[in-house]
Amino acid sequence: MVKKWAHAINLKGNYGAHTLRKTFGYIQRVEFAVGFEVLSKRYNHASPAVTMRYLGITDKEVNRVLLNEI
Repeated sequence: MVKKWAHAINLKGNYGAHTLRKTFGYIQRVEFAVGFEVLSKRYNHASPAVTMRYLGITDKEVNRVLLNEI
């Protein structure tokens, strides 16, 4: 259905239900500061590390956040 909607409005790119799932996680993390552990549980991932890979979060990004808190 998502592919049909995107095509109907001439949206360039390849969109599907998986796109919505990843976007949900991104928005929860960036806009609402939801932790990896919570997202991991929501996604039914085995661990927060799996969720970090899924959302494309690198160790470099995590280290940068940690340095900002010192």
